[in-house]
Amino acid sequence: MKKVLILLFLALIFLGLGAVLGAGKYDFSAKSVRGEFALSRLDKPALLYFGYTNCPDVCPATLYLLNNALDELGLDAQIIFISVDKQRDSLKACDEYAKHFRADAICVEPKNFEKVAKAYDVKYKIESKNGQISVAHSPYVYALKDTQLITVIENLAQKALKRELLKLK
Repeated sequence: MKKVLILLFLALIFLGLGAVLGAGKYDFSAKSVRGEFALSRLDKPALLYFGYTNCPDVCPATLYLLNNALDELGLDAQIIFISVDKQRDSLKACDEYAKHFRADAICVEPKNFEKVAKAYDVKYKIESKNGQISVAHSPYVYALKDTQLITVIENLAQKALKRELLKLK
C-alpha cells in the first residue's frame, strides 16, 4: 500500500510539473501595426493562422471560411495572421490583407518567429527558382483560449469547422 501511495504521489508531481512547464508553450509576444502584441493579453479566444499574402488559394480560402463560420456561430474570436514570407510581406501589408477577410483581424510578427513556429509545429519552405518564389506551409488553424491550445483545425469543411470552433465557447 505504501508503494502505491508513493507512486501516486510521484505521478502527481510529474503531472503538475508537466503542466507548469507547458503552460507558456503557446504564448508569445510580437509586433503589430497597433504596437506591442501579447497572446496572453487577449481577452477572447484566438485563431492563429500561418500563411502569406501572395498565397493564391489556401490562405484566402481559410481566412474567408473562418470569418464566415465565426459570423454564423456568433462567436467572438481574434483571428491572428502570421506571415511565413518575411521577405515579401511587410507588417502593414500583412495586416491589411488579414483585415480584408475580417475587420478586427490582426497580423503580427513574433519576436522569435522560429521559436513560435516550432511551438506550433508549423512547417514551411520558401524556395526561389529562376526569379520565382514559391512558398509551402502547413494549412492548419490553431484555436486557443487563455494561451492554451484547444484544438488544431485541419478540416475546413463547414460542419467540421463549426464543430471545432464551438470548442472555444
